[in-house]
Amino acid sequence: MEQKDYERIATLETQLAALSKSLERIENKLDAYSANFLTRNEAELRFGQMETRLKQIETRLDKQERNKKDTISLLVSAAAVAVTFIFSLLNYLKG
Repeated sequence: MEQKDYERIATLETQLAALSKSLERIENKLDAYSANFLTRNEAELRFGQMETRLKQIETRLDKQERNKKDTISLLVSAAAVAVTFIFSLLNYLKG
C-alpha cells in the first residue's frame, strides 16, 4: 500500500473514533432521558389506582348530592304539611 492509503485509513480511523464517541454521548443522554419516564407496567398500575380513586370520589359526590336533594325534598314536604295544617286550622276556626 502507498503512503496515501495509510493516511486515508488513519483519517477514517480518527473520524470513526470521533463518531463512536458521539454515539456514546447520545446513548448516555437517551438513557438519562428515558430514565425519567415510567415503564408501561408502572403507568398501568398508577393509572389504575387513579381510576379507582376517581370512582370513589364520584360515588362520594353522588351520595352528597343525593343527601342534599333528600334534605331539600324533606324540607319542601314539611313546609307543605305546615301550610296545609295552617289552612285547615284557619278553616276550622272560621267555620
